[in-house]
Amino acid sequence: MLSAEPGTKPTGELAAPRTVGTGRLSHLLGAALVVLLGALLVWVLFETWIQVILATPVEDDRGNLLPDGPDWPKTVKNALYLLLLALTLLKITVDRRWRDFRRPADIALVVLGVVLVLAGLFGDSPIRLIAEAGYVYLRGVIVFYAWRAADPSRKRVRTVLIVVGAIVGLNALIAIWQTLAGPTTYENLGWINMTWARINRAHALLDHPNHLGHLLALTMLGIFAYMASRPKVHWRWWLAFVLIAFALSATQSRESTLGFVAGVAVVCFLRRGKFAAGAICVTLVLGFAVAQLAVSPENRAELARRLAGVASAFDLPSGAESDDACVETRTDCGEDRDRIPEREVRVLYAQQGVELWLKRPVLGYGVGQFGGIVAYQHDPLWYQDPRFGPEGFRLYGSNEKQVDSFWLHLLVETGALGALAYLAWLFLLIAPIVRAVWRRGLAVHPFGWWAPAAMTFAVLVACLAPSLEDPLFPVQLFTILGLAWVWWQRGTLVSPGTSGSVTPERTEERE
Repeated sequence: MLSAEPGTKPTGELAAPRTVGTGRLSHLLGAALVVLLGALLVWVLFETWIQVILATPVEDDRGNLLPDGPDWPKTVKNALYLLLLALTLLKITVDRRWRDFRRPADIALVVLGVVLVLAGLFGDSPIRLIAEAGYVYLRGVIVFYAWRAADPSRKRVRTVLIVVGAIVGLNALIAIWQTLAGPTTYENLGWINMTWARINRAHALLDHPNHLGHLLALTMLGIFAYMASRPKVHWRWWLAFVLIAFALSATQSRESTLGFVAGVAVVCFLRRGKFAAGAICVTLVLGFAVAQLAVSPENRAELARRLAGVASAFDLPSGAESDDACVETRTDCGEDRDRIPEREVRVLYAQQGVELWLKRPVLGYGVGQFGGIVAYQHDPLWYQDPRFGPEGFRLYGSNEKQVDSFWLHLLVETGALGALAYLAWLFLLIAPIVRAVWRRGLAVHPFGWWAPAAMTFAVLVACLAPSLEDPLFPVQLFTILGLAWVWWQRGTLVSPGTSGSVTPERTEERE
């Protein structure tokens, strides 16, 4: 057992001394923070479903039924964020722990915030737009600091993880039900838009298969990290892993599958072992994904369409088409028009985005101006900005509200300076965790493996999705990172070991 008294450095750990609040008010604030963090984690998993259940169906210009839901679920979420921020600042003040929040990662966050503001001012973004965009970019940070300030006991963390794990399991079961039973199951849950049901991609209680894929893949990385921290694993953990892996295949979220494989590789690399278990996990995930393609003609057709679209986008890049070009798969494409194949919009967006970035490479076009949900809410016709070209930024018929790639969005809005500041901040977030676990013969807490794997997953997935600024993913990611930092600052992330087998230490219980 390894426990660290406040203000000491335990053997085998490099965490700096810290001061722990011991008063009644401090304990009450810590408990309140954990309750609010748990409530936020649960709320974001149900938010979109609640909106759809209460929504009125509205038909778009393509004949698809879309939900027009109330805004109060978003208001509840934002209120939770603001309350968390207020209690976090109060808890740190009561505990007099400001020294604990002057680490390189904390300083890098301040630098990133300054760069975002400069990019906004340079790009003529109004002050309110800068504030809104900065909040969306960095709201996950509130979760990270709330966990660090709460400094919860192991029992409280376990309670939150059990509740969230039960909801993840529920979503996994629903996803399996959806892929086996078909479109009727989506309607039974109240979903109005049948876009994903028509191509047999499950999304359970979340609004997009990729969102569910991110949640399931992060959970599986957590399970694998737990298995990597123990010489023997109970069969129930393998059963849970297989169940979730099957559900992940039902989403057909390719970015989540690839991110999971990369995360497993990171755990095995840092662990210097568990390669057989990692190979089994990767084989299961890839096997279920291939099996899903084999039994689902809709999935095969969708994958073939996307792959053909990627090839066509490289053969005929953005801007190379004629003015009267028409996609050959559209019903309104007349014989007298130049017919071109369907192209993958992500590639076309990247081609346009790089051209835009080269014109403003340092600080970009300003936060809240390009491709994000804030840009859409500020101006639904954001893409018609003449700075993006004579005809604006071409959407190529897509009805999406934002550009999918987070990194492209960040690069165009904040330039190379913003992208580098963001990457430096992420590096400094994970560097102390990696340094702590990069040793042979150490007993490592599962979060010591989970955090680097989750960070790898996040960086890769953000190439294809707006995940790092969406309402759901940052809460999950920064919960993992925040708890890893809790164990690191407490001095219980790693402990001396004498063999390659590792067993997570029992952390000090505190009321």
